[in-house]
Amino acid sequence: MERTGYAPAPLRSEAALDSAIQRPRTAAYYEEADVIRQAAILAIGISQAQAFLDGIKRTAFAVLDVFLRLNGLAFTGEPVALAQRLEEVATRTDSLDAATRRFESWLRERIG
Repeated sequence: MERTGYAPAPLRSEAALDSAIQRPRTAAYYEEADVIRQAAILAIGISQAQAFLDGIKRTAFAVLDVFLRLNGLAFTGEPVALAQRLEEVATRTDSLDAATRRFESWLRERIG
């Protein structure tokens, strides 16, 4: 965050962040979710948890990027497009599940 000119924002809710971080693990265990599904669930979870006072989309992008790289993959799309997709999830008119599936599908096309 400091590289982009912003001081790190304080954590609003450690419990909300922990819950978002645990979702991919749960999906892997109960749904046998692959790495891309887990990455989508993680990014959506962090973006929707509102665990930080500021920098939520940047945090979701950074965590998604690190998660993919640790699993031998990389996001090859535009960062701005990713932020727009996360905003779409936040302003959805249907269920979070449906929005997560759309995000996952979009993400699959941008993984290299």
